[in-house]
Amino acid sequence: MSLKSRKSIDRAGPDYHKEKTVSFRRESDNTYTKVITHTVRNWKDSQIKQSKDENIESGPYELSNEDEYDEKILYEDFDGSDKYLFFKLLTKK
Repeated sequence: MSLKSRKSIDRAGPDYHKEKTVSFRRESDNTYTKVITHTVRNWKDSQIKQSKDENIESGPYELSNEDEYDEKILYEDFDGSDKYLFFKLLTKK
């Protein structure tokens, strides 16, 4: 059974929402690049289409500890516990 009320009225047509995804890509020199992508999802049928916005890339980053970091990302470990990766932005010399 749906969580919606039987008396609620849906809009006709698709229900598009813009979503932002942040990920880190590992490069061949063991640094990481932060990649931000935007997608558009239709909430009624869950179809995804690529947004016309360009992907935003920044970096390079390196893995760091939790004392000094510029970015952190949460992931779920194999046992189901939440873990973090910490990244420090490298300065170009």
